[in-house]
Amino acid sequence: MNEKKKMSHDNSQQGALRRPGADDPNRIISQKLKAYYASVQDEGIPDRFLDLLEKLDAAERSAKSGKSGDE
Repeated sequence: MNEKKKMSHDNSQQGALRRPGADDPNRIISQKLKAYYASVQDEGIPDRFLDLLEKLDAAERSAKSGKSGDE
């Protein structure tokens, strides 16, 4: 058996010996990202940000009404 085949065979045996999912880094990262996203999603929008959005909407409405009168 050449060296590449031997290494491949050894790696597949190591994977079979691991507990499935318990130490899987991708699963752990996925769980942490989901938990973080849920915590951010549950946070409210700060009043300062809502006020800023309202001002932006008012400025856009004002700009639109000013342009439509010029034409």
